[in-house]
Amino acid sequence: MHQLTLEWASANQNLSQTISLQQSTRVPGSIRIGRDATLCDVVLNHPDPNIEKTVSGLHIEIFFNPDAQSFYLRNLTRDRQPPKQPNPAVVDGKKIVTEEVPLHIGSQIQLGRMALTVKAIDAKTDTSKEPQYMRVCANPRSPHYHPLEYNKFNCEVCGYVMLGATLIYPS
Repeated sequence: MHQLTLEWASANQNLSQTISLQQSTRVPGSIRIGRDATLCDVVLNHPDPNIEKTVSGLHIEIFFNPDAQSFYLRNLTRDRQPPKQPNPAVVDGKKIVTEEVPLHIGSQIQLGRMALTVKAIDAKTDTSKEPQYMRVCANPRSPHYHPLEYNKFNCEVCGYVMLGATLIYPS
C-alpha cells in the first residue's frame, strides 16, 4: 500500500493526516491540498485569516510515481492566468512552480505561511498479489502447498508424495 503521513500546526494544535492512494479522492491517484473544501482532499485551515489566506484554494497535489517508487509534489497554481500569479510551494527550501519534486521522510513543505512535514512514507509494493513458486503435494482432491524450503518427501498434512515447485497465482 502506498501512503504518506503529513503533519502541520494550526494554532495550538498539531494535526496529521495519513493519505493513501487507495482512498477515494477528488482526482483518482492524487491527493489535492489547499484551503477550499470543495476542491481538496486535505483542507488546511488556520484561525488567523492572515495566515490561512496565504494558502491557495487548490494549492498542490501529491501523487505516487510508480517508475520512481516515490511520492511527488506538483504545484497546482502554476497555470494561473494574470492578474493572478502562481503561488509557489516551497519544498525543503526550494521554490516549486512548474516542476514536480520527490518527497522524503522529513521533507518540509511550505504553502504560503503554513508549514507541513512529511512524517512517514510507505511506498512498498504489495507482493501478496504476485505469483510465487511453492511445492505442492500430489493429493488429487485437495493439494497442499508448502514453501520451497519444505524438504520432506511426503506432505505432513495428508501424507501424499511431494512434487516439485509450481507457480501459484493468488486469486
